[in-house]
Amino acid sequence: AASSALAVAAARSDSRAKAQSAISGSAGSVASKDKKPFDSMNNIVANMLLHMTSSARFEGSLNVDVNEITMNLVPYPKMHFLVPALTPLYSLADVRIPPRRLDQMFTDAFSREYQLLRADPKHGTYLACALMVRGNIEISDVRRNIDRVKSSLRFVSWNQEGWKTGLCSVPPVGQPHALLCLANNTCVRNTFTSLRDRFVKLYRSKAYKHHFLSEGMEESRFEQSLESLQAVTAMYAELERTGGQPAAAAPSRLRVV
Repeated sequence: AASSALAVAAARSDSRAKAQSAISGSAGSVASKDKKPFDSMNNIVANMLLHMTSSARFEGSLNVDVNEITMNLVPYPKMHFLVPALTPLYSLADVRIPPRRLDQMFTDAFSREYQLLRADPKHGTYLACALMVRGNIEISDVRRNIDRVKSSLRFVSWNQEGWKTGLCSVPPVGQPHALLCLANNTCVRNTFTSLRDRFVKLYRSKAYKHHFLSEGMEESRFEQSLESLQAVTAMYAELERTGGQPAAAAPSRLRVV
């Protein structure tokens, strides 16, 4: 689950961020002549990993390790792709970003602008969701905000209370508190659909195939990978369509004897 979250986060190089942040502009950021094109995006991914592993490095009233994330957020083996959201969303070079209010952070975590991939979780269905908070925050504050936002979210029928909460008492540098949201949401299927379309275009033109075949990879593996991707996409699409409800049994017909 952790590697999936990293892969999904790194897949998007144009993450949307709030105005005046180092991601969208230079205001408030530290000037550097040697800045590389993907420095801001790499900093965001590194910041996400720091949040995800904070419970293993610092004390907290409700620590969460990576094994618990896998246990609570992955209901089916193949559906282990997590959608991460980070608030406040900033690169490590943006040292003057103002702190977010606690309630606003929870609102941001479920909005499209703060997701680390191009997706809108409110248009999808949640299978489960983890909220990992850093800073001097009480569990009552977390529960209050969950109760406030959950009415606008759609969960599968068999996991309406699918929340996992983690509290780490040490905040990130320069901020009083921060929130990492890891969601198993069907909106990730749009990313897979886009990935499939781009792959098919390259595969039909046989572009780059020789690199893999020259290393000993069998050509059939391309087809198998595409079928696997389509199967996972179909699973997420079916859950989004049905909301996790079991298929209704067909009505029995009268039989004339």
